[in-house]
Parts: sequence; C-alpha cells; structure tokens
Amino acid sequence: MHLSRRLWWIGLLVAMLGLIAPATAAPIRNNIIDVDQFGDESDLPPNLLSDEEIERIDRLQNDATTPLAISDVSPDDGAVLISSANQFGFLDIETGDTVPVDAAVFDFFVPLPFLGFGQFSWQDERTLGVLAVNFFAVGNEDAFVTLSIDRYTGEVFATAVGIPDENIGIVSVAPNLTSWLIVREPPEAEEVEAEGFTIRHTLGLPSTVAARVNRIELPARLQRRVDLLRQQRPDLVSRLLFQQQQDGNTVEATRAPYDLFLYDATTGEERYVTSIPYASGLLNETWTSDSAYLAVSFFGVPDAEGRSFYNGSLFSEEIYRDVTGNLPPGQNPVIQNNNTYVIDFASGQTQVIRPDPALGAPILEAHDWAPGGQSLLIKAHHPAYLQGRTHPVYYPRFSSRTSFRFYDRGSDGQFRQTGTFEHPMLSGGDVAFAFSIADFVSPDEIIVRGVVGSNRHPYYYNRVSKELRNLADRAGAYYNVVSTSSSTRQIVFTYTSYTSPPDIYRLRWDGTALARLTWENEELRVEANLRQDPVTFTLRNGQVRVGTLIQSADAPFPPRDVRLIVWQEGGPNVPMINQWQANVENPYALLPSFGFALLITPVAGRHGYTPAVYNSLVDRGNFGQIDIDEQAEIVRQAIARGWTSAGKIGITGCSYGGYFVLQSIVRYPDLYAAANPQCAFIDLISDWKLGGGPLVPYMEGLPPYKAISEYIKDSPSYGADRVKAAVLTFHGTDDFLPIVQNENFHLQLVNRGVPARMVRFIFEGHGLSMVENQLYAAQEQINWFRTHLK
Repeated sequence: MHLSRRLWWIGLLVAMLGLIAPATAAPIRNNIIDVDQFGDESDLPPNLLSDEEIERIDRLQNDATTPLAISDVSPDDGAVLISSANQFGFLDIETGDTVPVDAAVFDFFVPLPFLGFGQFSWQDERTLGVLAVNFFAVGNEDAFVTLSIDRYTGEVFATAVGIPDENIGIVSVAPNLTSWLIVREPPEAEEVEAEGFTIRHTLGLPSTVAARVNRIELPARLQRRVDLLRQQRPDLVSRLLFQQQQDGNTVEATRAPYDLFLYDATTGEERYVTSIPYASGLLNETWTSDSAYLAVSFFGVPDAEGRSFYNGSLFSEEIYRDVTGNLPPGQNPVIQNNNTYVIDFASGQTQVIRPDPALGAPILEAHDWAPGGQSLLIKAHHPAYLQGRTHPVYYPRFSSRTSFRFYDRGSDGQFRQTGTFEHPMLSGGDVAFAFSIADFVSPDEIIVRGVVGSNRHPYYYNRVSKELRNLADRAGAYYNVVSTSSSTRQIVFTYTSYTSPPDIYRLRWDGTALARLTWENEELRVEANLRQDPVTFTLRNGQVRVGTLIQSADAPFPPRDVRLIVWQEGGPNVPMINQWQANVENPYALLPSFGFALLITPVAGRHGYTPAVYNSLVDRGNFGQIDIDEQAEIVRQAIARGWTSAGKIGITGCSYGGYFVLQSIVRYPDLYAAANPQCAFIDLISDWKLGGGPLVPYMEGLPPYKAISEYIKDSPSYGADRVKAAVLTFHGTDDFLPIVQNENFHLQLVNRGVPARMVRFIFEGHGLSMVENQLYAAQEQINWFRTHLK
C-alpha cells in the first residue's frame, strides 16, 4: 500500500514534531497512581505540598527515637542499661548521665536479647552480663560467649561457652548465664529433623501495628550486625527456640514430643526434667534472681503444622473450631496441653501446675518471681464466652481478659494459690501493646500495667492491704518499667503519648518525684506543639466511651466547627494506645500538625473497658455493625456539641481500620465527607474462602454457607453504590490482602463519578515500610483532607 503525497508530508511533519516536543507522562487511568521507588525517578508522582511542609513531615516521621531500659536496675539502685537509635549505654537513674558501651565487641558477639531471646542480668553491682552468639564460631565449644559489661567504663569482656552437641535447642537461660533449659529428641527418636525442633506459622490477621512492637531499638551499626548474623549464621540462631516474634500472630511450636533437660554450661552436666508433647508453644519462662528456680509455661498450639497463611478457612482445623466455639474444652489443645513447670535447678525436682479442670478455667502462664523466691506470680488467660457459640474460645489472642494469681511456697515446698488480682484494665486478649504485665517489687507489692481507655499506666498494688494506686499523672503509655529495690522504691520507664515522643523518666512508687532522665526527643516534641484533651461520650445504651482529641497546642478546647478526622486502629482486638506515631497508618502527630483535629475513641471490641465490651464486637451478629454504629453516634454527638459540622468530617485507618473506614462510609454515606482507607480488607466472603485463617470465622461465628446475607451486609465491597464520601485508597501491591479487591471498589466509585483516587505502592506489603513511601503518602493524605473537607 502506498501513501498519498499529502499524507506522506503530514506524517513526516508529525514525526519531526515528535522529535522536538517535550515528552509528557502518560495520562492517569481511572485515577490510579503508582508509586515505585525502585523504578525510574522521573516516573514518581510530583510532590503535592511545599518543600517546607515536606521537610516538616520528614522530621515528624523520622526524627523520633525510642530510648528503652533493657535491663533491670543495678543491685545498688544506681544504673540501668538503655538503648535507642542514638545510643547504647548505662544510664545513671539519679543524674541522667550515660556511659556508652564499647560497641565494637558486637561485631564479633551478638547478645541474645538483640535476637528476641533471654535478657541482660546483673552479676554484681558493677557488671552486667549477657549470653551472646559468637559470629565466628567454628564448633560447639565456642558457639556462644558470656559478655561481662563494666557499667563504669563501658568495657566488655568475653568468655567462651560451649554447647554439648548440635542436637539441642535452648529454651531458656538463667540470670547466671550458665544454667539453661534445653530440649532434646527422646532416646527412641532417630535424630533431629533438618528443619529444627520447631515450626512457625501464622494465626489470625496481622496488624501493621505488630511490626513496631516488642523490639529493642538499636543504633544502626548494631542493627546491621544483628541482621547479618541472622543471614549468615542460621545454624547458631536456630539453636534459640521460641524467640520473641515481632509479629504477634506468628506462633512457634514443637515439631514432635521432646525431652526437657537442665544443662549446666560450666560442668556440662544434664538432668532430665520432663517431656513436652507435640505442638507445644512457649507462653513464658521466669527465673529467680539467684538462678535457683525456674518456672516455665507451655500451651498446646492448634494445627501446629499449619497451612500456608492466606489459604482460607477449614472446618476441621482445631483453630477454626476453637474460635467459632465448636471445640469442647476437653478436646482443646490450648488448655489440655497447658502446663507450668516449677523446677529446682539443683535437684531437678519439678512441680506441675495445671489449669483447674472446671469448665471455663483459664490457661496459666508463669510470669514473675518475688524477691527471695518464695512467691510466684502467674498470669491467667480467661477464655471468651461469646453469645451464640457453644464452647469458650481459648486461643490467647481472643481471651476475654487476664488476671494475676499469687502462688506461695508451703512448708512442704509446694506452691499453692493464695490470692488473685483482677481489674477491668486487664480486659481483652494478650496482643501487641496490650500485654498485661505485673512485676513483683517486694514480696507483697507488684507494679501492674494495663489499658484503661487509651492509656497504659503503671499501678501499684499491695496484696496484703489491697491498696491499688495509679502512679501516672498524665495521659499516655508507660513501657519497659523496671524497679529499684524496696529501699529506694522507684520505677524507671519510657513514657510516650500522642503528643510526646518517647523518653525515659523516674518516679517513686507513691507516684511522686517524677524526674525526666533522657531528652532525646524534646526538640521534636516542641516542634510538633500539640495538645490532647480527654473526651467522653455516653451512648444511647448508657455505656460510656472515652477518647482523646488531638489538636495544635494553640487550638481552643472545646473546638468550634473544625475539620475533624476520626481514626481507628487495625486488628480487630488491638488496643488504641496513647503513644507517639506520625505515620499515615497512625497519624496521631501527623494530621494535627497540619491543622486537623484528630479524634481517637476506642469503641466496642477494643481494650480499655470491660470483657463484655471487648467481646461484644463478635457476639451473635454484631460484627460489622456495633463498632461502626458507635463511632457514627460519637461523630453525631461531636456535631451536636458544635465541634464540627457536615462536610468537615473525615475518617482514616489501616488494615481493620481500613475496613472500618469503608464500612462506615457504606453504612453512613451522609456522615463522612472524605475517607482514607489503607491496606483494607473488604470482602468477608472471599477472605473466609481464601484468606487469613481464623479471623473471619472468629468475627462471624458461622460460615458464609449458613449466613450469606450477614456476610454481604458486613462486607463493604457489596456496598460501593451507597458511598458518597471522597475516597483516597492506599494499598501495597505485595499486601497479603489482595489489592484487586480494593481496585474494584475504587473503580466502582470512579464509574459512579464519586471523587476517588487510589495510590498503589509497588512492592509494599501490609502497611508502608519505606521512608520515601511514608513521606509521599502523608502528602496525599493531608492534601486529600484539605481538598475535600470544608
């Protein structure tokens, strides 16, 4: 075919113009934007805010450090080991002065606590000890070392410690560093499988919050060494069983029945203790300060072999039957294989403490020893009795509450229960940020931490006088609480809140003489310049919900007709703790710093109230409605009080919080003007069939085959035609929650002409882990609410 001469010169002109015309980006299709930090920089979307605002976001998100006490207080009540991204050293708890530790030694030896195993322990008033992995070990005889750290000079001395052979797994290490609890294959077994003694798998739906909890923040050089050890010496790291998981939904269980032995690393002597069954998981272990006694608790892990995580629900699995109330206690491995062993290291004599066989008995977890070793504190995880289900739910994440039990040694040497501590602050399951903790500070006194509303405070309790006293004088969260002796009666802790980045403080047991010891984040706190005010709402059913309103420090309270954004945490069953965060998933310091009022109110299904409120989220057919409706009622009360008005209300959250956002704008299309769902799950039917195991069965109780209309009503994906709010969606392409479901929801909005924008973060998972993506997402979030809230 030949072109006419006219068409030929027109085509040539177009081609020439193409050579000189500037290239332009392809038009955005369906208002979906890709952010790929690994691609061509020119393909990244342009900034949405000014350079000054972007720099401020960067400081809010990335300048905060988390200084933590990572050892007990020294025997003379003078010092504690602390760690943060900026420092690693000894803190004088009177003056706040620090002595840095010589970190060069950690290029060779990595302390076990850096791996989530064991702890630092004082060997005398001057020396702190810890067991460490020898990065350059060549055999069993030098696999580990004990490190002695001089508190006054920061010098570190190492002594080699061997293991008897390669066929052991280490369960626990005593404060003296040489008394260990180990496991071996029974004599009749052939040999340890190549995969090791334990297997890990995931139960439930992970929350983005889990990745930021229960870890020691280290200077960058130390953290790189820890990461390198995990990569290059798995042969040594795998010896450490039941390492603390950063993801609260990952469980580690034994692959087979194993024998427990006491091992003396000094003499090489081993002493058989007992045998633990297949699929045993470690709840906790605690030694007396003199290393004479060990209390260790195991529980039965349902379906220990597991299946791939995102593989749907299966009627026959024990975990499915447990969370749906279809597993009788007599057949439930969680409680049937729950044993607490109290072991005399010198003699090997062992007492076994088991749950009461009565229906509804809690599973038991060894927690702490009193000074002198005559009393043991045991934490009880009480099963959830859910309305509409036949049997109680035992898996610890879904417990209705915890309590603490005092066991005292009798004249016959046996420990018997002599008392109990119970309180509403211990309501809810043992999940990230809400671990109920109680530590003996004298034989009759404990310091307890629990959740009330959004606050995680320390409480003093005397088991003789029954006196209970909140030691906190301000809203927020108190972490890594360690105590001095009863002669000086002080606690040292990290304090943080929605408006205050973390720092370390000191306080007396009577709640007086508060003193700040570190100032790592003071400049950031001043720059953020925020205020928080407690608020309460009485619902129509008479129940009270307590929350927090975060604003700029110069904003009035109560507010008057402001742009108000409500936020809900992931989970569900995850508490909404009053602590510093400035990421888009937890924008406590972010959004208020840019002129928005942020309202955070725990509702049904959250910690901080009572077991009944916690369980109510999943009683009968409540899920998908009760907490959504409570939040809507709270927003309407805020409007009635004149705090805000129609067109000025936004809502955001990630994971379950993202579900909460979408379900809210479906159920209440005229209440919220703008929404920012992130990493949301939106279709309970597909999630039950193909998704994250027990969570949807727990929430719904019945399978979709028996309650299809309920599943549809509770799934935002089937209600897109009701949405009127402007919707900004964030989702990672590698999120285990299929991005396609959120894309389809977004496309339905676009096709209806609803203002909608979706940002796909390439290679991100459940929540945004890359600093660059957080920085861009914050611009999107702020710009969206500025645009769509009056």
